[in-house]
Amino acid sequence: MDEEKKAVATAEEGSQDLKRGIAEWQVAFIGLGGVIGSCYFLGVGWTIEVMGPAVFWAFLLVGVIVFGLMISYAELLVNLPRSGSFIAYTNEFLGPTVSTGFGWAFWFNWVCYVPSEAIAVSAALQAITGITSTVAYLAFAIGTMLALTIINCAAVDIFAKIESGLAITKVIIIILFILVGLGIWVGFWGSPQGDLAAYNITEGFKGVGINFPAEMSVFQNWFPHGILIITVMMVVVLVTMQGTEIVGLAAAESKNPEVAVPKACRSVTYRIVALYLAPILLVLLIYPTALADDSTPVFAEVARDYGLTPFFYIFAAIVMVAAFSCGNTGFYGTVRAMYGLSTEGLAPKFLSHLSKNQAPRNAVIFTMAFMWVVLIVGLISEVTGALSDLYGSLLCMSGFTGTLAWVGIIASQKRFRVRLKRNGYEPDKILKARVKPGMAWIPWFALIAQILCLIMLAFATPVEKAYVSKMEALYGESDLAVGDTGGGIVIFCIATAAIVIPMIVYQIQNKRGKVGHLATLHGDEKTFEEAFPPINK
Repeated sequence: MDEEKKAVATAEEGSQDLKRGIAEWQVAFIGLGGVIGSCYFLGVGWTIEVMGPAVFWAFLLVGVIVFGLMISYAELLVNLPRSGSFIAYTNEFLGPTVSTGFGWAFWFNWVCYVPSEAIAVSAALQAITGITSTVAYLAFAIGTMLALTIINCAAVDIFAKIESGLAITKVIIIILFILVGLGIWVGFWGSPQGDLAAYNITEGFKGVGINFPAEMSVFQNWFPHGILIITVMMVVVLVTMQGTEIVGLAAAESKNPEVAVPKACRSVTYRIVALYLAPILLVLLIYPTALADDSTPVFAEVARDYGLTPFFYIFAAIVMVAAFSCGNTGFYGTVRAMYGLSTEGLAPKFLSHLSKNQAPRNAVIFTMAFMWVVLIVGLISEVTGALSDLYGSLLCMSGFTGTLAWVGIIASQKRFRVRLKRNGYEPDKILKARVKPGMAWIPWFALIAQILCLIMLAFATPVEKAYVSKMEALYGESDLAVGDTGGGIVIFCIATAAIVIPMIVYQIQNKRGKVGHLATLHGDEKTFEEAFPPINK
C-alpha cells in the first residue's frame, strides 16, 4: 500500500465502514462454522480408510499449521488493526500485485467451495428422504444455493445469528459423538452388528486392540501403509480445516474487535484441534479402519454398526447442517474478501459500495453470480456424464487456492517483523499478543509445510502411482487408488490461473493508470509507518 496516499474512510455514498453487527461470542463460532463442513464429516471416513491410524498424526500436523496461522494472524490484528481482512496485510507487506493474486485466489476458493457444499446438502437430503431421482438432486442443490443467497443478502446481524446457531449445533453433535464413542469404548453401551461382528470385538472395555494389535510394532500400528501416505494426503486434510481465517474476516463487523478477535484467534485453534482429534482417536479405538468410507459420515457408521440406530440418524443428518453452515460462512467470507480487495484498489471500485444497512451488496451480487454459474455448469456436467465427481473436483481446486490465504497471512506477519526491526524496534519487546520466541518456529513450519503441500498437488498423481506401486510390492495390495485425492496437473493449472490472471490484469490496469485507491483505513487505523515510525532518524 502506498503509505503517502492514506485514504479517508468515507466515500461518495456514505460511510465505507461495514456494519458492526456481530457479537464477541459469535466471532469464534463463525470461525468454527467455516471449518466444520461436510468435508470433515464425510472426508474423515475416507482419510481413515486410506491412511489408517496415521490419520491422527496428519490431523495433528495440520493442527500445528493452524496454530501457526492463528498466532501470526492475531499478532497482525492486534498490533496493526485492519478491517479489510487479510488482504489489507498482504497488500501492505507483500505488495499489491501479490495481494491481488492471493485475494482473488481466496475468492475463487470459496466460489468453488460453496457450490460443493450445496452438492453435499443435496446428497444428505437424498439420503434422509430416500428421494434419489435426478430431479430431486438438482432441486435440493439449487434450493440450498438459493437459501444461502437470501441469508447473505440480509443484514450481517441476521447472518451472525443464523450461522452461530448452526455452528453451535455442529459443536454439540461432535461432543455428543465423543460421549457416545467414549461409552462404546469403555463398554457402557453398544453391541457389534453387521460387518463389525466379524471382527470379534469384545462387549466390554475395548482397549486398543481393534486397530493396534499387540503383535505389530508401534510404527506398524500407526503407519500400516507407510509414512509417505501423510504426504500424499496432506492437501486433503488441509481442506478440512480451511476456514479458520474467517475469524479475521469477521473482525471488521464485530462489536468489540480489539477484545473479540485476539481471543477468538487463540481459542479457535484449541477448539478445532480438540473437536477434530478427539472424535478421530475414538473412532480408531472402537472401529476398524477397513470399514470406514465416505459414503456416510464415519460417526454415523460407528453408531449403526454398534446398534445405536437413533444416533445413526442424528450423525447422518448433521452432514446437511455442516454443509449448509460451512457454505454460509464461506459465502460471507468470500464477499468480505472481495470487499477488501475493492477497498484496497485491487478490484473494481463498485464492489466496495455499501448498501443503506452498511452491507457490501454489490460484492454479494457479484460473488453470487459466479457461484451460481459454477453450480449450474457443474450440475449439468455431472448429470450429462461429462464430470464424474463434481464434489471432489470443486474441493480440490478450493484446497489449492484456499491454502494461499494462509501462506499470505504468515508471510505478511514475517514481513511485518522485518520492517519493525528496520525501523529500530525489537518486536518481542513492544508487540502485544505477539508470537512468543519459544513459538517462533511454528509459523515458519506452517509456512514451509503449506508451500510443500501446494507443490504436492501438481505432482499428486505421479506420487500416488509411486505409492500404490510400493504398497502393492510390500503387501500385495493398496487401499489408495490413483486419482483419489483429485490431484493432477489440470487442477493445478486451473487453480494457478486463478492466481496469475488477476495479477496480470492488475499490472496492465496499473500501467494504464486505471487502478483506484479507495478507503483502505477506517476509524483509528494507521499505516505501518504511522503506527511504528522510524526511531533511528
